[in-house]
Amino acid sequence: MKYGYYPGCSLKGISVEYDLSIRNLFQRLGVEMEELPEWICCGTLAAPSTSRLLGLATPLWNMAQAVRAGYEQVISPCSACLYHFKAAQHKLHVEPDLHPEVEAVIGLPLNGRPKVVHPLEVLSATEFEAVIRRSVVQDLSGLKAVCYYGCHISRPARVMQFDDAENPQSMDRLLRWAGIQALDWSGKVDCCGANFSLIKPAVVIDLGRRIFEAAKAAGAEAIVVACPMCHANLDTREQEIEAKFNTHYGMPVLYFSQVLGLAMGVPESGLGFRKHLVDPRPMLNTKCRCFGS
Repeated sequence: MKYGYYPGCSLKGISVEYDLSIRNLFQRLGVEMEELPEWICCGTLAAPSTSRLLGLATPLWNMAQAVRAGYEQVISPCSACLYHFKAAQHKLHVEPDLHPEVEAVIGLPLNGRPKVVHPLEVLSATEFEAVIRRSVVQDLSGLKAVCYYGCHISRPARVMQFDDAENPQSMDRLLRWAGIQALDWSGKVDCCGANFSLIKPAVVIDLGRRIFEAAKAAGAEAIVVACPMCHANLDTREQEIEAKFNTHYGMPVLYFSQVLGLAMGVPESGLGFRKHLVDPRPMLNTKCRCFGS
């Protein structure tokens, strides 16, 4: 199957390393995907706060484009975009009278409903276990990591319909298939406060500190994420949190696609580690000598 690929605004801006590593990882695994033609912003929180109809039209425009391009499934790596797509489709399902209104706004027919999936949903399927295990060429068995899912990948369950809403396991499985130690911990679905970054930074710092403290208590050396907002929030705030509370974590925040890609031999240039504020390469080098002396 060839998947449609919706990078969204974050992966074309603040999280280009996520886009880069996703593309290289999927290429290594032989998964075909093509970027959706003429995609637009999913609308995030801005569109629905302006108009309920606009909040439906922006994500559903992209779904209409996917249907026109012939894709039955669309991969959306940003968990916020994923939520807006699934929530819009769910809204049309429970309120079918909205269908013609949305079509009038977007100027396109809504003739189909492609399934929108997170990369974790694709790769954690049973049939990928053997593929991932045999693709590993770099021993990362010494790396202890916790998987941080955040708010949207599995919640609300009635909309997302993926993984366990309160104790998701898909990312943990992927890391373990790649030989990485995925530790159990208490913070995997806690909120990092990304939406409050500008208006309530004190709240964000407190929430971020709780996540780092929980990861440290579990014995983690890295936090592995699957959301660009979570990554940006934790990576940019870590040093600020350390300074405020006179502590030190030195804990890189990595995308699951970077860790898996590294295990599968994707070169550093294809993973984007240089973009991180907390450089993960010194710690990773102690595990596998991945980046030379």
